[in-house]
Amino acid sequence: MASEKTATIWTRDFTSLCSANMALFMSSHMLTPTLPLYLLHIGGNRRDVGYVMAAYTVGAMVMRPVAGALVDQWGRKKTTILALLLALIATALYRFAGDVSLLTAVRGFHGLAFGMVGTAIGTMVIDTLPAARFSEGIGYFGLTSSFSMAITPMIGFWLIHRFGFSMLFFTVVMLAILSLSSSLLVRSTHDQAGGPPGGGPPGPSGRILTGLLEKAALPASGVMFSLSVVFGAVMSFIALYAAEQGITNIGPFFTALALVMLVTRPLSGRWADRGGAMRILLIAHLAVFLGLVTVGLTHTMGGFILTGALLGAGFGFFIPTLQALAVRYVPANRRGAATGTYMISIDLGIGLGTILWGHVAEAAGYRAMFFANLIPLALAGAIFYRFIHSRQPARPE
Repeated sequence: MASEKTATIWTRDFTSLCSANMALFMSSHMLTPTLPLYLLHIGGNRRDVGYVMAAYTVGAMVMRPVAGALVDQWGRKKTTILALLLALIATALYRFAGDVSLLTAVRGFHGLAFGMVGTAIGTMVIDTLPAARFSEGIGYFGLTSSFSMAITPMIGFWLIHRFGFSMLFFTVVMLAILSLSSSLLVRSTHDQAGGPPGGGPPGPSGRILTGLLEKAALPASGVMFSLSVVFGAVMSFIALYAAEQGITNIGPFFTALALVMLVTRPLSGRWADRGGAMRILLIAHLAVFLGLVTVGLTHTMGGFILTGALLGAGFGFFIPTLQALAVRYVPANRRGAATGTYMISIDLGIGLGTILWGHVAEAAGYRAMFFANLIPLALAGAIFYRFIHSRQPARPE
């Protein structure tokens, strides 16, 4: 029998989950950079962009802790299928959101569904991986979102300019259907991981109201919160900033971002599993710092592409490494809560960040806004040194 270090990652369940996740993120990555343009098209302004984009992440944040408890107690696969059905409904509603208030409501509902499915799929993936290869497996899994980011933003902008927003919304519905179909292929062997044998009601320690968050995941989640404030600014406002510079299709920026993440995610996973997590996080901080300085100074497509590459390296190193740190030392019946805690930090950071940056952009412009993102990056570094770097063992168990 293969040891955990040599056991395969690429099982049928893992492959099916990667397919479902890629289709899900293709729909998300097609909408995120293009919705600000749609919002302006229907009469919104810069501040409205912040609130509409934040509605998605706030909805996801509200759902994450509940989703984590549902995953641990109700079942991984059942929670995933329910969430993907809700996501399909949400994507079908976009074409009917013809004013700012309706778009905000649909975006919030979509966030609720995404918060549930993200937590459920993330937990199912962890269940399929050998413990000794958590970081590596999470890194490979993350390639699905990176690959989708490499191609779908450009496709989204092309669809808008060639066919209009109706075709964009039709395409994301088709992708949601594909994601749901792929999830049905996954077996449910871990559906009672958080409950007693036989699927009976959970014991007192598993009650939803007392088990929403996982304390052990808070340090890594705190770092990710601050970084997500930065990520939210990039994803929500980069297209509008580029348009201000005379660039109508910012797709190559997202391609550069995603292609570098395609390389750095699996590298970071292998490096972290061999005891290099702290070095990875230091390099990631430097890459994001350089990316923010570059985007604040650039006026050309070449500068945006360089920015995408730098930010891709930074977030490609950050995301799987911090997620692995968040779940590595928790028991199996708390993985859903730990994953939910980590995902909440992302949602909260993006949600609060986009609202804040919308006001900053309205008052001071996009360039000043991007330079201001150096503040939450510095906060991420402070949390990292205070709660992770000084306590982390040299090598993972």
